[in-house]
Amino acid sequence: MKKIFVFAAAFAAMQTFAQTALNSKKVTVYSNGTALIVNEGTVATKNGKAVLPLPEKALYGAYWIGSTKENPIKQINFRTDTLKKQKRCENVAEFLAGNIGKQATISYTASANLDKNVSGTIADFYQPTDMLKFKTDKGNLWINASKIYQVEFKETENTSFVADSLKRMVVVQPEKAAANLSMQEFYLQSGMNWVPSFFLKLKDEKNARLEMKALIENGGENIENAEAELVVGSPQLAYGLKADPMTYDYVSNQNIAPSAPQYMYKAAGRAMMAEMASDGDAFTGNFDTEGEKTGDLYFYKLGKISISKNTKGTFPIFAKELEYKNKYNCAIPDAVNFYATRYTNNSETKYDVYHSLEIKNTAGVPLTSAPIMVLNDKEQFLAQDKIEYTPSNAITSVKLSKAIDVILKNQEEETSRNDNYKKVGKANFGKATLKGTITIENFQETAIELKVTKNLTGEVNKQSDNANVTKLKNYYYTGINPSSEIKWELNLKPNEKKTLTYEYEVQYNM
Repeated sequence: MKKIFVFAAAFAAMQTFAQTALNSKKVTVYSNGTALIVNEGTVATKNGKAVLPLPEKALYGAYWIGSTKENPIKQINFRTDTLKKQKRCENVAEFLAGNIGKQATISYTASANLDKNVSGTIADFYQPTDMLKFKTDKGNLWINASKIYQVEFKETENTSFVADSLKRMVVVQPEKAAANLSMQEFYLQSGMNWVPSFFLKLKDEKNARLEMKALIENGGENIENAEAELVVGSPQLAYGLKADPMTYDYVSNQNIAPSAPQYMYKAAGRAMMAEMASDGDAFTGNFDTEGEKTGDLYFYKLGKISISKNTKGTFPIFAKELEYKNKYNCAIPDAVNFYATRYTNNSETKYDVYHSLEIKNTAGVPLTSAPIMVLNDKEQFLAQDKIEYTPSNAITSVKLSKAIDVILKNQEEETSRNDNYKKVGKANFGKATLKGTITIENFQETAIELKVTKNLTGEVNKQSDNANVTKLKNYYYTGINPSSEIKWELNLKPNEKKTLTYEYEVQYNM
């Protein structure tokens, strides 16, 4: 029979019970430094109440615990317990704490920097203040362990001690007394994050293999055999990473103002995920991770995983074959700015042309923003770039490098000027006509597709080679000149040289 859980809020109390943690059921990790944890199980009660450890990093208003509808929760209390934990001795004070009842000789610094030695029995040790009760033939010596610099035991010493550990606890009181209580926890916590990265290996001139992996950073808690999900997208966090008041002892401020969401730094993963095929070749096989889109979020489902607190692990997400195209592009700014300078120097200026790969996302899942490493078919490193979020079937690009064998130059000259073009009110305006020339040379042995974008301030009158002209919404310099953009989509043959031309008018104040 399916269990139905009824969830409850909480109050404060002071009792002492044994603790039992619920089993990990599900963990959903977001890329903003948070995770949703779902735990479920049955806990034995004592005096009608069940005790659980409280998550250390639960976020504000995001902790809920429930029991079955047959025995719902009546009240939840939170408190701090002092728990005992076995630890390895690492200093003098800890060796003293771990060897109560044993005979020893201690060496310590007394007043006036005088050293003393005394033999006897370690009678007691109070950890909060490091106070040692040392029984000698002359009576009891009370001394702070910080003054002791050497301990010589007369018998084999213990190398571990029982340390006090403070822990926030949840005390659950159900409606009806029962030996066991079935419960489920939901809480959002900070301290967990996932970092995506991509690996693109070119197979030939148009086919490639794209692999995605996820690095999970677990600074939150131990996850044991839980269903795991990784989320593309960031849900609203109105209170950011603010801790819930139940996680601390002091009284919280009731006038809580929402704070801006906080995000963990996303460091790029460094190790590659090698999917080995039966013939020994790496990075050849394809695989999928089940996923689903819910609203504006996409969930990668990893299946059951285990990852300890304060560790990191990588998990393969998918590997797919896809097609790509080599693309070249160059953006030319408005370097002349005739309205402001009234001048053109007629000299040619060289601009960088960049080589990129255009990829259509046919992986069947969205590509999240992440670093991407590119290798060619000879396993030579080509580039490391950032891929932006790309929905399924959308197109994205990866920048490789400057195209050193494609040379592009731009030159502009003034062809005419009329200083008495028009008068508006008491203001006189002139108008100049400028002609631009773009020369492109492809020195490669292969044909290329090139996009050239020229930005300028003025009204475009003419443009060659079927260029597309767009007037942008922003107007500069008293609103008389539009900000214009000219775009050419070109195909250049091997060793081909091409010349593009354009003409535009600029108005200016006299």
